[in-house]
Amino acid sequence: REINFPVIGQYVDYLVKEQGVKNIFVNGTTGEGLSLSISERRQVAEEWVRQGKNKLDQVVIHVGALNLKESQELAQHAAEIGADGIAVIAPFFFKSQNKDALISFLREVAAAAPALPFYYYHIPSLTGVKIRAEELLDGIQDKIPSFQGLKFSDTDLLDFGQCVDQNHQRQFALLFGVDEQLLSALVLGATGAVGSTYNYLGKKTNQMLEAFEQKDLASALSYQFRIQRFINYVIKLGFGVSQTKAIMTLVSGIPMGPPRLPLQKATQEFTANAEAKLKSLNFLSFPGLKDGNMEACS
Repeated sequence: REINFPVIGQYVDYLVKEQGVKNIFVNGTTGEGLSLSISERRQVAEEWVRQGKNKLDQVVIHVGALNLKESQELAQHAAEIGADGIAVIAPFFFKSQNKDALISFLREVAAAAPALPFYYYHIPSLTGVKIRAEELLDGIQDKIPSFQGLKFSDTDLLDFGQCVDQNHQRQFALLFGVDEQLLSALVLGATGAVGSTYNYLGKKTNQMLEAFEQKDLASALSYQFRIQRFINYVIKLGFGVSQTKAIMTLVSGIPMGPPRLPLQKATQEFTANAEAKLKSLNFLSFPGLKDGNMEACS
């Protein structure tokens, strides 16, 4: 399973022109960043920055790793290639037992690229690190001057709401990462969103964002419920990174390829069922729409 670098330019053009997505989060969960070697992660980051030049507004590189040295190397590399920011998950084998330990790790990574905006990638369902984001954010800029915000990939809306409430004077980017709950997060004050479905439902989500900005809550709710219907359906079929690749290939026509082991390729049955559901929801053709403040995960 080798990386197909030549399709990244095509991928950029598709996201911008077809989905209205101009911000990219690279080497995260959807992009299987932690299944790639350090060399591969560097090459992927370089290609996204190169292909996105003058087309994308922001390319944020996830540089989290299980060990500090690799994370620092990736952070430094992201700065060298002209990335717009870096993000880091909590290490998840030897785990931080408290907020101070986690901030110490994050601070050392951020210090390797002090001029780059730094984001914490909060995804406790995968890391097993249950330190609440609200607690982590309390005083974090004193320890990490380049800290700019949070990618919050958790369903705990109390925690997320408190992140917004307690930091509204600090101009943090509070980016929500659970696509099927985005409208709830917008009501609480999310400043943007990062998610896998924006690769192929970007236009539809932009319509929801636009309705929300126009204070047309009924329309925004209608869009969110339709998106939920699709996500709810595929979750019941078994929905993960492999299935996301299959859906993106189906919708975009760009070959996303199979996942890397230990993940297994999505079945043809899954893809056929997902296609039928997309068609029934009228999600396979999109009218033109302005861009929203979303990032696709790659």
